[in-house]
Amino acid sequence: MTDDRAQLLALRQRLQTLLEAAQDNERKLDRFDAVERKLIAAVSMAELIERLLMGCRDEFQLDAVELWLLDPECELRRTVPPDALAQPRWLDGYAPLAGLYGNGRTSQLLGEQHPALASAFAAQAGIRSAALLPLIRENVLIGSLHLGSTDPTRYDSSSGTKFLDRLGAIAAISIESTLNRERLRIAGMTDALTGLHNRRYFDHRSQIELSQALRHRAPLACLFIDVDHFKQVNDTHGHSAGDQVLRQVGRLIQQMLRSGDLAARYGGEEFVLLLPRTAEEGALEVAERIRLAVAGRDFSDSPTPLRSSVSIGLAVLPAGGASDLASLINAADAALYEAKRQGRNCSVMAAVKSAPVVTNS
Repeated sequence: MTDDRAQLLALRQRLQTLLEAAQDNERKLDRFDAVERKLIAAVSMAELIERLLMGCRDEFQLDAVELWLLDPECELRRTVPPDALAQPRWLDGYAPLAGLYGNGRTSQLLGEQHPALASAFAAQAGIRSAALLPLIRENVLIGSLHLGSTDPTRYDSSSGTKFLDRLGAIAAISIESTLNRERLRIAGMTDALTGLHNRRYFDHRSQIELSQALRHRAPLACLFIDVDHFKQVNDTHGHSAGDQVLRQVGRLIQQMLRSGDLAARYGGEEFVLLLPRTAEEGALEVAERIRLAVAGRDFSDSPTPLRSSVSIGLAVLPAGGASDLASLINAADAALYEAKRQGRNCSVMAAVKSAPVVTNS
């Protein structure tokens, strides 16, 4: 009878252990499900990254979370504002991911002595155990999500990874679907030929920039850029050569700008720029860099050279100046016509309600 009681007690303890494990798994499933639903519901890449980094940390009570994303063409990072609350580690090449996973594609649980902890997290985080989740789409490793704890027993190599594998899969799917939405959004705001923003986006964004300039009493510069004798380029070299000139001019303009500056194709061979927090001297410096870069470029892919130039009109809304967007744009446009009148291949500065200043070589 004593043996029967001992067996019954052991059985009850075993059932209690199984019940507690089941309840623990149910709680884990609820937490993972809550995080996954938030990832799927993210409407922008910045929001998705914030939910991966900060949401996972808070929901799972972690000490550190890192997100590595492979982005050699800078496509992903262009969808995330530089002042976004959460930023991943952008990878220009595959080597850091290969260092973590080698040829493997499965979640890894790292104990306290695992050498990968040092590369997966910043040293000051003091992480002593971690889970590394590979982010895979179309059998391609596109990134890695790192969940870290200062508790050396939090992630045991003998534990299962079913929930973690699912979270990694959901995160990868969310990144891909969000990127596709961003591509569609950007396509609606982008000029297909030059890759710059289009007129519609400029009209929307320029109102925001003006509001910011007036609120912070900061200068705002507007530049109109027109390709000189563009009809002659089309007539002499053909429309494909004209397209090549516009593409390369757009690329040169983009290379000269800061991350917060706005460049758009305004129409035809004309471009428009808004430079926040930029006074006359800085605006003229940007204009001259663009003008000289275009003048020094051979736009032809053949042995026959194809040269071009641009005329640039500038206007600056002074810091604290009371004006409207139409006045700023009209002043820059009038300065552009003055640049054409002056003989082209020059920059004309006409600060709002100020006399024009001409610069050429």
